[in-house]
Amino acid sequence: MAKVVKENDLKIRSYSFFESLYEKFNWVKPIKHKCFNKEYETHPLREPSPQKGILIMIDGTPHDWFQNGRKSSLHLAIDDATGEALCGWFMPTECLEGYVHMLEILVTKHGIPENIYCDRHTILINPNDGKLTQFGHMCEDLGINIIAANTAQAKGKVEKWNNTIQNRLINDIRRYNIKSIDELNKFFNDYYCNYLNHKYAYEPKEKDSAFVPLDNVDLSNILCIRESRTILNGNMVSWNNNYYQILDKDNSIKQIYKGTKITVYQNVLTKVIRVKYYNVFYETKQIEGHRKDPIKKEQLRIDNQKQLEQVLKERDERLKARVSKANLS
Repeated sequence: MAKVVKENDLKIRSYSFFESLYEKFNWVKPIKHKCFNKEYETHPLREPSPQKGILIMIDGTPHDWFQNGRKSSLHLAIDDATGEALCGWFMPTECLEGYVHMLEILVTKHGIPENIYCDRHTILINPNDGKLTQFGHMCEDLGINIIAANTAQAKGKVEKWNNTIQNRLINDIRRYNIKSIDELNKFFNDYYCNYLNHKYAYEPKEKDSAFVPLDNVDLSNILCIRESRTILNGNMVSWNNNYYQILDKDNSIKQIYKGTKITVYQNVLTKVIRVKYYNVFYETKQIEGHRKDPIKKEQLRIDNQKQLEQVLKERDERLKARVSKANLS
């Protein structure tokens, strides 16, 4: 370096020299790095969790994975103790179904973690009253605590993983000739996570794992959207523009008084609908021929609106005729 400076008659200048130079000629200063900004508050790096399964970071990130102009979102789970990519699920958009697929793989493959660390997306955190979201109810049933980050920087480890995957996966999608999201989901969870972890993951401080084995936990009644409903005439319940009858254990119609409050559970992945009544789950049967067609329902609304406009128009014409007749008399 000294030789180059001497040969080109260059002088090593201080930082203040360039500061004064920019001020003298009113030049636009280049962006100052945060570490040189005296007003910038530095934060020490947080120590990783000592054991696997104590803290799992999750995030959803959109990207044009197939380089065709259409973005898809990767719902990713990272272990804080090891930096491992545990699992991920691709969907056209960041959505509840994507996070549920990710959660199912996480607890099935690795076990139930103690905490999930996430951003404040409305799928994960209710911004209004602080009550549990549908995803929050699933985590509560599994005994998982949800911790919300206030900024993206607070969960920098998963953000860094997102950048790494975006930079590498696009080329590997071409390399392995992956053509669809379904193929990509299988490839990512069966092979790609292990490939990335071999390159980037590290050993935890403690060998013991905080993951709790899933064992005989029935996920079919946990990974569900659940909402309260009222029993209608004929032991029926309304759900998503359809009517369902509740079946007893012998497949007969379960007799429940009209007006009774029950909870409807719809599995996000299988779409199976069950009813919970006095802590017992019952199967349901859709009543054919009683579906409220959303298209017809919308058409009826439009027709009713047109009919209302016509009635008001006729009323105005009658009123005008009455006023005109009164003026003539």
